Amino acid sequence: MKDFSYEKLETSSGVPLYAMHLPYANTVAAGVLVKAGTREEIWPQEAGLAHALEHMVFQGTKMFPNSQVLSAYLEEIGGYSNAFTSKEGTFFYCRVPQKDKEKSAIFLNELINNCIIPEEKVNTEMRNIAEEIKMWNDDPERFTLTSSFKFLYQNHPLGRNGLGAPESVLSFKRQNFTGFLDSYYNNQNFAIVVAGNVSPKETKELFDKHFQNQRNGKKVERKPQPLENYTERKKIERRQDIQQVQIILACPAAPAARKESLSLEMFAAMIDGGSSFPLFQEVRDKRGLCYSTSTLTERYSDIGFWGIYIGTDPKRYKEAIDVAIEVIQKNKNSKDLKRKAGDLILGRLSLTFENPGKIIESAAHDILYGEKPKGYDEIKNDIESISIQDVEKAVDAYLRPEDIRQVLLVPKELEIN
Repeated sequence: MKDFSYEKLETSSGVPLYAMHLPYANTVAAGVLVKAGTREEIWPQEAGLAHALEHMVFQGTKMFPNSQVLSAYLEEIGGYSNAFTSKEGTFFYCRVPQKDKEKSAIFLNELINNCIIPEEKVNTEMRNIAEEIKMWNDDPERFTLTSSFKFLYQNHPLGRNGLGAPESVLSFKRQNFTGFLDSYYNNQNFAIVVAGNVSPKETKELFDKHFQNQRNGKKVERKPQPLENYTERKKIERRQDIQQVQIILACPAAPAARKESLSLEMFAAMIDGGSSFPLFQEVRDKRGLCYSTSTLTERYSDIGFWGIYIGTDPKRYKEAIDVAIEVIQKNKNSKDLKRKAGDLILGRLSLTFENPGKIIESAAHDILYGEKPKGYDEIKNDIESISIQDVEKAVDAYLRPEDIRQVLLVPKELEIN
């Protein structure tokens, strides 16, 4: 295995910079993480603002006055750009041919530090996001997942829908975006990650030259916030236009920095690594309960999310729930499944580290978890350090049957309790 490790540097303006040199690669991937996301919004009036701002920065910059010119800067050399907003941060990234590596730093600087937020584009783009929200709400599986986060986390900021609501999004004005930029898009909240055929020394030179931020906002500092103590374990939503019962079985999980968090991710792979693994075999292949089932995991700094999704016949939804819980309890101490899951995760990890774009996305998540970006060997060692006893202990602590929340989206006329 090649040397997949990061060198930590710092730009001349004090921004942490993590560089992974991949001399075999033909491309360079670079990204800027802003450690501010949905959790920094003031609800309900700012619901969806962090995600909407992600959209708006692509609408034009000082050097590239509109979205077409901005996109063409990378597209015309075969590169691409994208971004994602999570509950705890926003990551802007791009990937370019190696010979055009300087353009990655220029592009990211324009996007983050020189975006103009054109007022004439705000209403148009907010209408697009309102349609995105409707699209998610129209999808029964996505709707149920959103509902499960709200039910699991209650009034905790992690329960917020990152897309917000149409009414809040459609109310945003230019000053909402500039206010969020001025507060959070500053050097105290940035981290830069670069992977590809460019040396750490060259990487620092590029970002020293091209990445300059003049905002003096505040540093994001979050204190762990516990869940409210509540005993409700079932939430039922009703829709006229569906024929299945959509089920999410969810539990709050360990904070990302704790070993139990990784152990629960290992367990998700143990039961849901593919069609040969227990969840698919028991729920679909043996009993014909569904077309689609999967585990769902999210890692956050203070409280994670672990769940199972099933879409099934209304007459058999209770059976589907019972079988899923049985799969959890039956397989939590399987050494054979632990071995298979470990091989699967390491195999997928190898594929990730063949792609500079995927490498920096993984790094962004590491930083959001409160960790430094991990190279291949570090991640491999973390995975191999998990024992079957660790998995069983984490399952017993976080996935007890009495702690599982049931969120059900059911046909409107279905009698259910």
